[in-house]
Amino acid sequence: MKTTHLDKNQDNPPIAILIFDWVIALYMMIIVSPILVFKTLMLACSKQPVFETLYIHSDNKEVAIYRFSHGRFKSLPLFYSVLKGDIGLLGSAFEYAVFESTQDNSRPGMLSIEQMQRRMGIQHINSGSQASSGLIHYIINILKCLFSKLVVVSTQLNYPAQFNLLGVNIDNNTMSESVDLLIRSAQSTTTKQFAFVNADCLNLAATNKNYRNTINQCDQVFADGSGIRIACQLHHIGLKDNVNGTDMLPLLCEQAAKQGIKIFFLGGQNGTTDEAAVNLRKQFPTLEVVGCHHGYLNKANEQQVIEQINQSGAQILLVGMGAPKQDQWISDHKAELNTGVAIGVGGLFDFFANNVSRAPVALRQVGMEWIWRLGQEPTRMWKRYVIGNPLFLARVLKQKRSSNMPVHFANKSSANTSSANSNHSATSKQPQPMLSGLGQTNTQNKRRWYFFGIKCGQFAKRTFDIVAASILLIVLAPLFMFTALSIRIESKGAIFFSQVRSGRNNQPFTMWKFRSMYIDAEERLEKIKQNNEMQGGVLFKMKKDPRITTIGKLIRKASIDELPQLWNVLIGDMSLVGPRPALPNEVSQYQLSDRRRLGVKPGITCIWQVSGRSDIPFDKQVELDIDYIYKQSLREDISLLLKTIPAVLLARGAY
Repeated sequence: MKTTHLDKNQDNPPIAILIFDWVIALYMMIIVSPILVFKTLMLACSKQPVFETLYIHSDNKEVAIYRFSHGRFKSLPLFYSVLKGDIGLLGSAFEYAVFESTQDNSRPGMLSIEQMQRRMGIQHINSGSQASSGLIHYIINILKCLFSKLVVVSTQLNYPAQFNLLGVNIDNNTMSESVDLLIRSAQSTTTKQFAFVNADCLNLAATNKNYRNTINQCDQVFADGSGIRIACQLHHIGLKDNVNGTDMLPLLCEQAAKQGIKIFFLGGQNGTTDEAAVNLRKQFPTLEVVGCHHGYLNKANEQQVIEQINQSGAQILLVGMGAPKQDQWISDHKAELNTGVAIGVGGLFDFFANNVSRAPVALRQVGMEWIWRLGQEPTRMWKRYVIGNPLFLARVLKQKRSSNMPVHFANKSSANTSSANSNHSATSKQPQPMLSGLGQTNTQNKRRWYFFGIKCGQFAKRTFDIVAASILLIVLAPLFMFTALSIRIESKGAIFFSQVRSGRNNQPFTMWKFRSMYIDAEERLEKIKQNNEMQGGVLFKMKKDPRITTIGKLIRKASIDELPQLWNVLIGDMSLVGPRPALPNEVSQYQLSDRRRLGVKPGITCIWQVSGRSDIPFDKQVELDIDYIYKQSLREDISLLLKTIPAVLLARGAY
């Protein structure tokens, strides 16, 4: 198994990195020890091998590493190999000892920059060394690898030669395949049209039929950007590479310079293409850029520019006018052009003329280059990214949920992929039907939109919960520490109180609170049950509960005791807003109508918490919870959270 290491001659890692690896590996071994024990016992009881032994190359020697033989958490035993020093948390990709090593004096790692870049489709980028730049750089690279695992989830993926997103047929190529195709096509006697499409282009194609038809008549369409990669993941499609023009142009110029292929630059502001050509010739001295022209064409100069292109002898024409103008211009005039290749490249020339800076490699590695572009030109780019990106994902999700959607197509024949004139014909690129059942009734479409709206609302609610809970946990950390210290000073015992509660669909989960009662509170409950002040008998509430500590009274009044439930929100057991989670013995006393409140995820606050809290009888609490379930939305959640603030400050009904 041959791999390419980013720094084949790196020295042994600094001592700080070795210590960091050892500390993190030890900490993780302690944290996951229950999983390790349970997994070991489970595999042992199933009469399957517990571990599998792999022999890999590490620092010019052969070492044995261990993984679980089956199921989830297979890689957890690798932390033991990190403790031993055989591998690092970050390093080169594993090279198995059955093959000759291709890496010289390199330490393998559980995470790898190479694998991350392959996952993100940018393995053509050289990012330098992984560990030799110091501990901070090492930690940043680890975080990038972990983030990429979150962005691109490993699933069962298909790798079709072509797939359809939002009505556009996109070719699934690697970067090197795409460059080779353009170089071969440059020798063609007729002009072949190519295009790059990103999330913004697909948004445009979804509403602009002419643009969509123009793109689908191109000989090939290249997938550009992390947005398309995420969309492919949702459709279980494996995207081979992020084939973007900015990364492609230096590779294309390098091959063109070697083979004497001439290039013409058309587009951008006056002087931009000339500056880009000068900079590229510095990098590739033998490159022949045989002409440059700005992109402001009209009927008076259009024919003159076409003649200039043809007389220059250019074989590749790069047109940077922005979509859809550039693609439509090529389609309208390719019969008049003598170039073998014409391709729309958007704002590519601005990057190579140094008018716009490229995002740092670190951002590109995790698919966040759009943040850099937004920061550079917020007034021009905010609509494309802030509105366009969520709109693109919503459209992709709608496509995914539509029945019988032809998303990926059969692989092309070898004649189309490996011959010297490998291209799609215009007839083979006609738009595929977006729905096979065109006779669907309006009722069916309305139902789909209804359930799609529900799914979008659930996604928005969960996203809001994660972001808000994360921020609150960080901001309130000092209050957590002060509260914990106060509880421990007054009453010995655990700081936190955990209790099994009934979650959505009556599924049990462990809910966390700051302990506000004495340790033996459960035993004392039997003696005071007859003093219950809550109407209905299902819940137990008592204004002067003798089980509550002095600190407990304060934190209950201010609802501070509920704050650890932000952790339950973060891990998905609860939501910020929803019916309060009930005890299993309380649920057993519910009437059938009361069980409707179990139909959604429980929350920290809801309508009755901001309307009187414990002063409201149980039957009224159920009515208010059911009312929330029927009208829940992100706007309603934010409104209830804002109303919770004065309710907490006034402490009405809190005891």
